[in-house]
Amino acid sequence: MAYQVLDLRPDPAMLNPQFDGYKLRLVDEQRGAVWSHPLANLSFVEPQQIASNALLAYEEVYSRIHYNHLFVGPRNNTFIYIDSERRVCLAEIQREDDAPRITNIFDIPTCPSTYALPGYYGAYAISETMILVFDGAASVYVLQRADTEGSDSVDEQWVASGMFEIGMGSVAAGPIADNERQTMYYILGAQLTKVEKNVVIQIQVCYRLNKETGDVSKDSAKPNQPHSSLVQQRLPPVFCIEALQVTIPQFSAELPGGVDYSAHGSGILGLNATTVHTLHSHAIPVYCEFISNNQYVLGVRGGIVLDDTELVDQASDKAIPPNMNSNPYYWTQTATDVTVCIELPVAVEANQIFCEQTRSSLSLQFTNSAECENYTYNGKQYCNYIVAGESVWTLENGRLLTLYLQKEHEGMRWTSVFADDDGVLETMDPNEFAAIRERLEKYTSSDLEVETPSAPLMQPYIDQDSGGDPEQLDAEDPVVFSVRSWSTGQADASSVAGAPDWLCPAFPQAPQHQPAHMQQPPPVCLKFDVDGVVFGFEASEGSLPMHANVSARHTGTFSALSYIQAGKREKRFAFIASDMTVCVLAETQRRVYIYHQVKHANASSAAQNLVDLGDSGGDAELVGMQLVGETLVVLRKHSLCFIDLSLC
Repeated sequence: MAYQVLDLRPDPAMLNPQFDGYKLRLVDEQRGAVWSHPLANLSFVEPQQIASNALLAYEEVYSRIHYNHLFVGPRNNTFIYIDSERRVCLAEIQREDDAPRITNIFDIPTCPSTYALPGYYGAYAISETMILVFDGAASVYVLQRADTEGSDSVDEQWVASGMFEIGMGSVAAGPIADNERQTMYYILGAQLTKVEKNVVIQIQVCYRLNKETGDVSKDSAKPNQPHSSLVQQRLPPVFCIEALQVTIPQFSAELPGGVDYSAHGSGILGLNATTVHTLHSHAIPVYCEFISNNQYVLGVRGGIVLDDTELVDQASDKAIPPNMNSNPYYWTQTATDVTVCIELPVAVEANQIFCEQTRSSLSLQFTNSAECENYTYNGKQYCNYIVAGESVWTLENGRLLTLYLQKEHEGMRWTSVFADDDGVLETMDPNEFAAIRERLEKYTSSDLEVETPSAPLMQPYIDQDSGGDPEQLDAEDPVVFSVRSWSTGQADASSVAGAPDWLCPAFPQAPQHQPAHMQQPPPVCLKFDVDGVVFGFEASEGSLPMHANVSARHTGTFSALSYIQAGKREKRFAFIASDMTVCVLAETQRRVYIYHQVKHANASSAAQNLVDLGDSGGDAELVGMQLVGETLVVLRKHSLCFIDLSLC
């Protein structure tokens, strides 16, 4: 199948230059728009803690701060949380009496010893009758609903029909010291599907590699090495994104079907998780959603730097390919701008680049990088005038330097980039730009880790309790979206340089009734100037079996959302509704902001609600949030709060 480009350019017709701002609209609490329900004394929610001397990357700290402890349920009116006693609680909204029906469906077994750091518990409904429960360490339990005949039964019965382990799993031979535990696992996404005649779970997990010796931390812990020396030796963190497949036995022919529990007895059946492929990045993915049982969309800051189909010997001279293009740069243009991509021969850091642009010229210099001397410019005159204040540059993967030049005279086509024509023709096919990025992504990891060991850490390792401004944890690299094959991990499509950056995801939805086949993943909200632009990923039949042609389409806009979110310094959660009716921002404590969609395309304003949930007995911290139908559910440590959006 031909390589595709995910076009994430906003549709100008869907932007609203007339928008002035949001107007505050009071929530009528007298009509019952907001209510709360206390959790039982022994059922409060307390996120799992780790040792104070544990070393985490910035990405891991950021992920813990913004972790959502409220999970989507198996049906449209349900949600799940896990309390401090490790009980998995399935709740159903019953609006007639305001009190949700809460059922304890599973107690997570205590894991006495593991190689992994204790992460946060997780629950993932992959069908109406199946839920995956993650113990935060290395074990995943498969819960199957036993009373499938009565889907609305008050006394729901769920049975642990199996369990599998990710990473090294549990350790049977005694406790493990805290300084030996260096790996924390994250579940990115999962689905229940059918492969040939087998019903399988497809699951994506992520964990940080220990790069001090080039091995995975779960394979080479050093218990007696002081933390100070660990900090000095660590290189930029590398995260492994691993695709696992688990075959579910004893299902009937119907999907999802029921399980024959008689073979299980009182124990839990052990299942085998096999690795399908692995990818590597410098960040934890912010988006991972399935399109079918053989394709998924992955969004990760900086893109993928290495995959297991392109592994090379790092000691080899061929670990980093030479520049395959005889020209010093690629370029293309639109009516309003010019994009110039320079493929550097070696990886550099942003602080090694001096780039100055005036209305008519470019000055580009590299410090401490003799290999880049042929790519320097000293007052080089452009072919035409640019708007210097609106022209910027970016560096991706250390190797791809991109200049974005805003034309002063819109609509005028440039015949070349520079006044003295150097013979570099315009690249008309955007696929060539995507191919450059894809080639560099597969080799840059070894470049950053082997060629520049003395460089400052890209993301230093810090104590998880050291505090600090959470906004400092935001990475500078833009999120790169790619459509990848489940069987190989190779990219079938990817976004290109200059695409809008990440803003927030959509609320997850209850699993669909049918198996995954050409399904539409949740939309994403991206930054474009001051706005939040919503893109959906759409699949159509491809030329190869099991491979769809996937495109990205601008489906909606939340005016001024990017500007508003940048001003929320205490923001913990941000989501849009999949139908684009509202966007919800929640602070660390008490306050929830609800931004409604404009009533018509050129409206100058839209409604905004501010809900202060108060501080009832010190219960102010917001630890989770989900949209269940038209009800926004907010989880606090000792209570559940409900906001009826139809009354806001």
